[in-house]
Amino acid sequence: MGLTIKETRCVLVLGGSFDPVHVGHVALARCLTRLLEPDELRLIPAGQPWQKSALTATSEQRVSMLKLAFEDWTDCPIIIDEQEIQRAEQQQSSYTVDTLRQLRAALGPDTSLIFAMGADQLLNLHTWYQWRDLFEVANLCVAARPGYSLNIASREVAKEWHERLSNAEEMRRQPFGRTTIETDLAVDVSATQLRTELKQHNPTMRLLVPHKVLDYIQQHSIY
Repeated sequence: MGLTIKETRCVLVLGGSFDPVHVGHVALARCLTRLLEPDELRLIPAGQPWQKSALTATSEQRVSMLKLAFEDWTDCPIIIDEQEIQRAEQQQSSYTVDTLRQLRAALGPDTSLIFAMGADQLLNLHTWYQWRDLFEVANLCVAARPGYSLNIASREVAKEWHERLSNAEEMRRQPFGRTTIETDLAVDVSATQLRTELKQHNPTMRLLVPHKVLDYIQQHSIY
């Protein structure tokens, strides 16, 4: 009788301000879920990001919008993780590396922890707090529009990224230290522009925000 090979558990992490939650967030989650086939999708709304100005929606509103946007999600189990919000409420800074360390401690050393980020975030990765340590805690996956070129501003980041480049299957098997780029994401939404359009009641915004989320935004007059 042959030995059964235990597959590595895989958790996909998608963080963000979610101010507001829009169709780009859902498209990104779906795109990477189909690519990586994770056992769990963990959404982590930011507390108060140190690289951004004050958020418009409250933490409670952003969590509510996430729940509505992903209400019909069936691709895999989903968890909304409020650890960064909790740290902000305690007036503690939240850095991605700390969030991933906390997840690593909770999920154990063997889980494939995959942190999803946008192409714009990759360009600024060298400005992140202890960015090199990210590779020692998680795998990093970038989603970009078709035709995206890996034109990274920092040579140090580019070197680290290229040395660790692998495919989705390899990434699923490794707990941390791998990188990959998915260039099939066709949706690109600017949250800043979206907030402006919502304030101006632009009807085209109905195409960029899940309808349940838009109803919630209007009911609570958030933007």
